[in-house]
Amino acid sequence: MGYDDFKNKICMYYNSFENTKNKVESLKSTLNNIVTNILPQRDSECLFLIRDFKNTSNLNINFIYHNMMCYYSDEENALVVGVVCPNWSNGWKNISKNNFISKQIDILFHFISQYIYRSYQINMIGAIALSTDIPTDFRGNTLKSTCDEYAIQEIEKFKTFIEENTSELSLKTLGYLRLINALDPFINKSIFYYTRSLELYSSEFTEEALTAADNMVDVIFQSIKNRINAPTQERKEMCKYVYKELKFYDETDKHNLERLYLLRCRFTAHPSKSKWWDFYEIYEDDIEQIKLSVRKLLIKYLKYENKNRLIDAHPTLWSQWFIENCDIVYDAVWFHEIP
Repeated sequence: MGYDDFKNKICMYYNSFENTKNKVESLKSTLNNIVTNILPQRDSECLFLIRDFKNTSNLNINFIYHNMMCYYSDEENALVVGVVCPNWSNGWKNISKNNFISKQIDILFHFISQYIYRSYQINMIGAIALSTDIPTDFRGNTLKSTCDEYAIQEIEKFKTFIEENTSELSLKTLGYLRLINALDPFINKSIFYYTRSLELYSSEFTEEALTAADNMVDVIFQSIKNRINAPTQERKEMCKYVYKELKFYDETDKHNLERLYLLRCRFTAHPSKSKWWDFYEIYEDDIEQIKLSVRKLLIKYLKYENKNRLIDAHPTLWSQWFIENCDIVYDAVWFHEIP
């Protein structure tokens, strides 16, 4: 785990191409320099990124929580979210005497930096989804980023727009935000599929919404399987140890999630053998109950991760955080795991 695994993975990746094999040793040396010298130097720097969220008109949410802050903008008619994160997205173009390696490092740390600030934005997306049932997205109309001393100025300016009296909705959203740690890739994916399900359902793509919801369930199952080193089994067998680990005991909710998996297998992820035109009419009541049970499972999982945290959600030193977690983040952001 950690930096050594990360270095082995990235070297294996470049060793797999004939035209980059001869650059691996130089890449190793550059990575060692980054971890030993460059990242600790950057612990005193920060990047401040501002985005407005889509589908947030009239969401009056205002608060500051650790490195996240938000306010509702009448001008934008949207929720504006600011995130403070490490300043790793630039400054790599001359990190090596080899131009190819400098370019690869620049691309790599762009994706790693993007993963970090998007994770905090996804924390907010998940909190809004759980407090309002509204699917949002960080790809709005506004994108502004500043770094170094300019970031400090922008942070102070941003804070002036935040109302002191927080609304009931703000407090409810903040309560969920405290649970969520999307720096963990499993949390990140589970929030993605949950909000994707809400978005598809609101657009009346019911079958696709159920597929996304079952993807969320599968992500949670895979997370628990990895944590307790359980074998890969059929869903029915995995239910036993996953629900036990999460303390997810309600029999009605278990039944609803079994129905979700059955509908996914028989209708939504594969062509149906019959009644394909009448899916929603037949299963309307089931779907509403399934949605509630999916939400309950997600909350259980978020609480479980919060109490059994593997990845620090608010690190004091990002350079140390990188050493401990770069192998996991690399798997989430690089190209070696995609077809």
